[in-house]
Amino acid sequence: MLKELSDDLYPKGMKLYVSVQARNEEYDYAAIASHVDGVVLMNYDEHYPSPGNTGPRGLHKTVSRNLKAASKVIPKDKLISAIGNYGYDWVYKPKHGPLPPGVKDTNVTVQDAWLAARDSEADVDFDGDSSTPTSVTWTNTICSHDIWFLDAVPRSTRCALPSPWVFQTFALWRLGSEDRSLWRIWDIPGEPVQKTN
Repeated sequence: MLKELSDDLYPKGMKLYVSVQARNEEYDYAAIASHVDGVVLMNYDEHYPSPGNTGPRGLHKTVSRNLKAASKVIPKDKLISAIGNYGYDWVYKPKHGPLPPGVKDTNVTVQDAWLAARDSEADVDFDGDSSTPTSVTWTNTICSHDIWFLDAVPRSTRCALPSPWVFQTFALWRLGSEDRSLWRIWDIPGEPVQKTN
């Protein structure tokens, strides 16, 4: 399918990029890369909404391990590391009774995470192992919450991965949910990060 699609697009001056999961044995990464201009490695969601799966969005060592595995079969000029720029709000059921209808784990923007921490008066802690901010669990009248998200600081460390992880292009999932100070990092590499809320 990718070959047919690329054969249709290239004569029209168009390019083809494909997003793939990291370290998924069902993908033939080399074959995919041979028919596209870029392979976008979805290098995030080490933890995602599911029972007992709360935690950081992506550990630095996992991001590096994923890139190392992918670079063995995907040419570096086609390998694009995608960065998740949102968070997850894990909801825990109350001590007594089930969760109310419609209350469930959700995706949140970075702004949502900061606002939730402010509104609940919960501190936002920094997890040293993952270089990831997490707002500590807080409880409202209905249930408990635990938010893990990525702001610009851990993403800047991911963008500054040491050699041989030098990329010309990163992808961002998804626009509108990011910490806006990330754009300063990407627009002017090497400049100090100034946090904005």
